[in-house]
Amino acid sequence: MKIRQSLRIIIYVFPLVFFIYSCKYSKKESKEPKEIIRVNYPETYELANIILALTEYGKTDKWEVRQGFDYYNKVQEYFKPVNEHPLLDSVNYSRTRWEEYLSFRTDSYAFEFDENNQLKRKFDFYANKGFQPFDNHLDLINDFVQKSNFRKFFAQNKDYYNSVTDKYKKTQYLNEMREFLIKEFGEQYSNNEKYNVVLSPFVYRMNCHRDIDSMTVADFITIPDYVLSDTISINEKDIATSIHNLFTEMDHGYVNPTTNQYKELVNKNFNADLWDNESGYNENDGFGVFNEYMTWAVYDIFLKKYFPDIANEVGLNWSFQNESRGFEYSQLFTQQLLSLYNKKKNGETLNDLYSKMLKWSSEIQKDLSKPKIISPKDSTSINFSEKTKIAISFSEPIKKNDTITMILSDGKNLRKVIDLNGTDNKLKWTENGKTVEFEINLPNNRNAYYLQFNWWGTIHPLISEKGVLIKSASYFKVINE
Repeated sequence: MKIRQSLRIIIYVFPLVFFIYSCKYSKKESKEPKEIIRVNYPETYELANIILALTEYGKTDKWEVRQGFDYYNKVQEYFKPVNEHPLLDSVNYSRTRWEEYLSFRTDSYAFEFDENNQLKRKFDFYANKGFQPFDNHLDLINDFVQKSNFRKFFAQNKDYYNSVTDKYKKTQYLNEMREFLIKEFGEQYSNNEKYNVVLSPFVYRMNCHRDIDSMTVADFITIPDYVLSDTISINEKDIATSIHNLFTEMDHGYVNPTTNQYKELVNKNFNADLWDNESGYNENDGFGVFNEYMTWAVYDIFLKKYFPDIANEVGLNWSFQNESRGFEYSQLFTQQLLSLYNKKKNGETLNDLYSKMLKWSSEIQKDLSKPKIISPKDSTSINFSEKTKIAISFSEPIKKNDTITMILSDGKNLRKVIDLNGTDNKLKWTENGKTVEFEINLPNNRNAYYLQFNWWGTIHPLISEKGVLIKSASYFKVINE
């Protein structure tokens, strides 16, 4: 397994998007008398996340550990006396050592405290084959637990953990997700099999889905900010956006087995080399690439069912994100699946659409191309005026929409989403869609601006005549002459 680690340079980072580095492999409370999806806040998992939050890497990396909220501050203060404990140096990982970091965090789920308050394994589970850092540091971890008085801290904060768990269950559409996936793919888990969602507020990156044993599966997931705060108001768009983290882990448990049923068709019709751009998922048979495309596309169908008024906007944002991960034709793939789903016969399910989707993939991949901005390439000098004229050229024809969305940024504090149109901005397409011109007011109080397209907040994207989005977060710099 592999996670793409290269950081992409962008002008503006929407805080939510970095939650979704994924490992490969509800609004309503549960109405079922038998809770098959259980939400857990395990003591040993919280221990591992606290330890990682106290390391130098945990304190300095902006996206690995969630920081700056009340509980984080409480942890830093309580454990200050053990800041020099040798364990913290031993598990001070990095982005390049993500497998050790993830294994240390996730393997802790397999441990429990015995009657002597010593950690011991309760089942044979390892998040990443070939890595067992929690086992390797067990003596130091037990020493840390004793010297820090961790178990007292955990007991003192039990009410907080319960409140987080309860709010998560009430807002994340758990039953709706499960019912939807069962209907579309069939039940993949027996009645005796336990499905767990495992929480810690410190997890800010690398969600993952794992088989714990033959009877237990678990999703180790990011918690939305609004679940952890009493001051953030919750709206439908926030919920629709945040449930993506859990949904795209949970549906791997349904999509992957279904893909295996169509193994020969996938091998014959889906050339992963043509659909992938260094995502890290194109290994061996390339099934990982197809599963990622399908997994994220199925989320859009779920959005259409439960959030029809905002499904297009939220789904488009996640398409930008998926394309930035190396799945460059995410929007194209998703729209085709949506089209087939909308036209399906009574009784047909997503499972039944696999063969149609793969037939389409076989044809469309013969002419796949990624449009990009070819001019201006990086930057251009122009005279800022009340109405500054901008011209952009593309590598292939773009759909000549009446409105396109541009994000204006100064690279610091300014970020303004602007819909450019013919009336206000004299938007004009030429060369059969390979060039677009418009006017924009660029105030003289700054020497330079960044003009960005196809990123979070875009309603009217730049998309080719073939239905492929230009590269996510494409931008160029304009400098005042």
